[in-house]
Amino acid sequence: MRYSRLLTTTVLSSLGVFVATAALAQTPPQTAPQPAPDAEEQESQATELGDVVVTGSRIPQNEFTSPSPVQVLTSDRAEQRGLSDTVQLLQSSTLASGSPQVNSTISSAFVTDGGPGAATISLRGLGANRTLVLLNGRRAGPAGTRGGVSAFDLNVIPQSAINRIDLLKDGASSIYGSDAVAGVVNLITERARDGGEMTAFASAPFDQGGEQYNISGTFGKQFDRGYVNLSADYYRQEKLAAGERDYLICRNQYITAPGTNTRVDRVDPRTGQPQCTDLTWGNIYVYGADFSGRAGRFQFDYDGDLGRYIPTRPTNPATSALYPTAPDGFYIVNYDAASRSVVNNLSDFAREESIIPETERYTVFGEGAYELGGGVEAYAELLLNRRESRTDSYRQFWNYVYTSTFGDPLNDFVGPNILSPTAITDHFDASQKVDYTRAVVGLRGNFSIGGLNNWSWDVFGQYSRSDAEYTNDVILQDAVDSTSFKTELCAGQNLPGTNRPCVDVDFTRPGFLAGDLTDAERAFLFDTETGTTVYEQTYVEGSLAGNLFELPAGPLGAAFGFHLRKDEIVDTPGDVTLANNSWGLSGAGVTQGSDTVNEAYVELAIPLLADLPYVQGLDLSLSGRYTDTDTSGDATTYKVGLNWKISDTIRVRATHGTSFRAPALFELYLADQTSFVGQRNIDPCLNLDQRVADGVLATTDPLYVNCTSAAGPGGGVASDFTGGVASAEVVTGGGLGVLEPETSKATVIGLVLTPPDSNLSVALDYFEIKIEDQVDVLGAGGILQACYLSENFPSDPICNQFDRDPTLDGAISQVRDSYLNIAEQNNRGFDFTARWFHDFDWGTLSLDTQTTWTLETNQSTFADFSTDFLGDIGSPKLVGNFNASINRGPWTAFWGFDWIGPQDNRPDRIRNGQSAFQVIEGRQGLIKADAEFTGFHSVSLSYRSEGSGLTGGWTLSGGVANLFDELPPAASSVAVGTTGNSILSSQYQEAYYGRRAFLRVSKSF
Repeated sequence: MRYSRLLTTTVLSSLGVFVATAALAQTPPQTAPQPAPDAEEQESQATELGDVVVTGSRIPQNEFTSPSPVQVLTSDRAEQRGLSDTVQLLQSSTLASGSPQVNSTISSAFVTDGGPGAATISLRGLGANRTLVLLNGRRAGPAGTRGGVSAFDLNVIPQSAINRIDLLKDGASSIYGSDAVAGVVNLITERARDGGEMTAFASAPFDQGGEQYNISGTFGKQFDRGYVNLSADYYRQEKLAAGERDYLICRNQYITAPGTNTRVDRVDPRTGQPQCTDLTWGNIYVYGADFSGRAGRFQFDYDGDLGRYIPTRPTNPATSALYPTAPDGFYIVNYDAASRSVVNNLSDFAREESIIPETERYTVFGEGAYELGGGVEAYAELLLNRRESRTDSYRQFWNYVYTSTFGDPLNDFVGPNILSPTAITDHFDASQKVDYTRAVVGLRGNFSIGGLNNWSWDVFGQYSRSDAEYTNDVILQDAVDSTSFKTELCAGQNLPGTNRPCVDVDFTRPGFLAGDLTDAERAFLFDTETGTTVYEQTYVEGSLAGNLFELPAGPLGAAFGFHLRKDEIVDTPGDVTLANNSWGLSGAGVTQGSDTVNEAYVELAIPLLADLPYVQGLDLSLSGRYTDTDTSGDATTYKVGLNWKISDTIRVRATHGTSFRAPALFELYLADQTSFVGQRNIDPCLNLDQRVADGVLATTDPLYVNCTSAAGPGGGVASDFTGGVASAEVVTGGGLGVLEPETSKATVIGLVLTPPDSNLSVALDYFEIKIEDQVDVLGAGGILQACYLSENFPSDPICNQFDRDPTLDGAISQVRDSYLNIAEQNNRGFDFTARWFHDFDWGTLSLDTQTTWTLETNQSTFADFSTDFLGDIGSPKLVGNFNASINRGPWTAFWGFDWIGPQDNRPDRIRNGQSAFQVIEGRQGLIKADAEFTGFHSVSLSYRSEGSGLTGGWTLSGGVANLFDELPPAASSVAVGTTGNSILSSQYQEAYYGRRAFLRVSKSF
């Protein structure tokens, strides 16, 4: 077919690498035998071989023949594991599972780039901004919400459209441009289709919650002069609520007795179980008239049974005298062991919190090509996607009120005290709608002129646009402020900010504290706002590739190209956030900016030696790129690769190169803003004595020691410091004119073994990546945490990013939190890949395994002050998988095992000379701060009927994922972020669902 021949000579990936050299003469590695194709399938396969998009090279190769290490993920493997989501497939690879990733669970629980519901890929944990994502070999534009949009959102491309995913494991900025620091992810769609297919997929956990549904249809038609492919996909992810799994709700202290597995947590006498410590609700904090703190709090007796366990007030008169007189039904809790055990820490709102948010996606993808004549072909791609997601959450909020002694007109508390009623509310939901459009139009062809034969060229333009709305529930700052320190009623007045009529709210009302607000109170205190984010990327790219002349060892290949790109972002937060009137949250301004990038590159493929003893082939690859940006100046990057085939069995490969990343638009243009945040939101040094009494902190902990150290910022803080009502000024903004671009170096050295006639392929690669001048922002709370938990406290320069005011008992006065260049980040280790198959009388057995062993992962915020994350929870040293499949006629059976190595947050404590044990309320125990080895088994069975018509072309597959219902590792929330007692980390996404069954049915026509 002429079309197939044309593609063989003209298909160019987006940034052109060298054309076929002497390596093309190498025998391709064997693959597991497949059933003999009929005539139609043979034609289709021929076209597929012609339409090759290669990641990191023009040479058709796989992960065992590439000069650069490439890991390949296939759609077949995703189906065998019961996955219908590109995010799950990518993030379960060993290049991602060894480090924290952003998926819908993580982006809904934490503030992440791309906003809630976004899902990105961060190879080796170096950041999504440092992992370049390509779609069919071309750079794909970012998508998401809020100002932090800079990475490709994996939600925009459905798994049903993907044929395979190539993961280039080394830095490749000289080949692909800025952002290819940690590597490259190339999403390659299904192209060689002549006919259609309809597919339905369902995944249902054995316990309710977290169901997934997917319906997709594809149709392709090949012509003598071209082809066209169309696909449509609908995906729905049902919400998984915390209360739907007992291991995702009710955090505990999680303390075990020394030398045993016996739990010695504080027990709630009302349940007879370890006390929940999720989020305190319905408590009124108490301060003296001078704002001196009190350990005890008031809590209403909602169930009418508190009197069975504690007295209404402390029996010690001196202690009781510290607290005001309360209305009937209020008890004082938290002042001793018995009263701490009945503090309300688990609201019903927590049971509805989204662990996996509700998500719907609609996608249409089309592509086609048409031969114009004269060796010229026109081609185009169009991707349309909408993502709608929703997250349910809850929060605390509080004000400060006088007792009636000081003239408060609403509450009946009497005494020389100030109160801080801390209510809980489920008015903290968020939703997002993201519309993504990507269009590509190009021309490609080949030519011969003079001594240059069969040279190929490609010129295309691409436009992508992410148009998003994000809606959030907010609490109005001016409304809450109007209720604080009130000495007279406000009816008849209007608020200064929103101008809404003032409502007299009694924060101490028991129903209010429990989140049961009247309609008038909700209308007065609460609001909902919608912001918008638009990100546009436009670029034009061209490349030219072919053989220059013959060398003794083969042809000298060359590629030349250019890349012109413009990125623009406009993020407009909602009106409440713009006015800095969102209680407990920072205000934000409009983030707007653009950048233009102009690039030129050249690549060479040089065959050095061939057909010599111990040198069957020795090839050198060279690439260089010049980049010039409007905002970050210019840079030059290079890459050198060596591919040495010693024999049919042994091959050595090595690459070394530099990479470059210009700061993202939001890192440059984030609107300068000043906000005021309450001490309780950011200061880790508050209420130290109380937290010791609560059993969540020990006086030997680094946090306690450093906070109270006279050598610390502001001379240290008192162990009973409460923060009072002081607010800290937080200064944030982009770094335009200040930030330097990031630079990096990456080295990979690999050994590949392919013994002849063994059906075995083994690859072992050593990788080392070092990033300098990394751009980052730590957050106000993150800056303080980084200082007080630093191994280099108090000399760590991060401690200079905030001030304490000694005249306010050491309260935080200012935090400087703009984007900055930190010193460096390092990552090195080994990747191991092996594959084997064998034909037996009963069928074909195929085995494969992949393992990543990380030797180092650390970050230096400032020079000579580094933090080592290796082995900490979220950064395991070892991750891997093992897969086995048996093919027998139309049947395929599969078993897969994905595993995450152990992690431990305790060694840092021990290395600092601290005991791993704590004495808490007279109980000596060890806080669980480790994640044990965890593995997930998947099994499936599929059947494919050959032929056509009503009975042919059917594929039916089903199985069970997380076969043995493996739970996420449990840990104490004191040591690590958890949901319930389960560690909250992207590595354990499969465990949150629990055991689940899946079924896929497809019909081709």
